[in-house]
Amino acid sequence: MPPPASQDASSKPLLLLADPITIPEFEQQLTASYRLLPAASANEAAAASARALLTIELPAVTAAQIDALPALQIVVASSADVDHIDLAACRRRRISVTTAGDAFSADCADYAVGLVVVLLRRVAAADAYVRRGSWEAAGNYPVARKVLGF
Repeated sequence: MPPPASQDASSKPLLLLADPITIPEFEQQLTASYRLLPAASANEAAAASARALLTIELPAVTAAQIDALPALQIVVASSADVDHIDLAACRRRRISVTTAGDAFSADCADYAVGLVVVLLRRVAAADAYVRRGSWEAAGNYPVARKVLGF
């Protein structure tokens, strides 16, 4: 539950960012509940008190970074994978690691199937052909054949 709008920013929990957030809506939602601070620009006091680290674009979260955050309790990854996080260092310090898991699996599968259809039916190539005006000079774009099986 987000804090009341009148809550002072300094009283919000600190969330260190391993990398910049590139989705403005996501940043807005997080800012409502947390003070966001890039880990690279955290001063000694902030690093000493930070309990959470968020990683978005899969930057490496190394043992050295983890050791530099003595109060760290959780590393949050927006990915499904944790190959970029030093899990041994987290285990040694009993730091929780969480990921998006399979939250986007169905969406990714839908997107992949859509891209396969676009590729096999040459939708993007046909779109480019029409946008270039090639149909005026060369006639209709050749219809793609159906492909049954792979």
